[in-house]
Amino acid sequence: MQVCPVRAITNENGSIHINEQTCVGCKMCAVVCPFGAIHPSGTSLAGVAGMKYDTPTFPSSRGEMLQWEEGITTRAVKCDLCSFDPEGPHCVKACATNALSYVDEAAVTSTLRLERAVAAEASDQYAHDFTRMGAQR
Repeated sequence: MQVCPVRAITNENGSIHINEQTCVGCKMCAVVCPFGAIHPSGTSLAGVAGMKYDTPTFPSSRGEMLQWEEGITTRAVKCDLCSFDPEGPHCVKACATNALSYVDEAAVTSTLRLERAVAAEASDQYAHDFTRMGAQR
């Protein structure tokens, strides 16, 4: 993405990756992402003893894009489907209700072809029935 001032976002083989160590937390990528897939996430800085209790925080009612807290660093975060793990996304394995599944592009393409063929066949049958009804009148 050209909007990143430190070039922490790269496009690798059509997949967007964020280098969280390079990210400065400007949130510009989250603002311009057309899919809403990039979110700011706060993490404590290493070596910071803790927050002062009298430090004001920005009201959470204003939304995550405007929130801030002293001692917390914001970084852009985007799901990369655990691209670092050959076993695939951890969320799929951890889902207690098996509501998530990981499908590869070939499976999606195959399913779409089958659905289109079924729809085309149903459309042909409907057209045939409609024509036959008109001929009977």
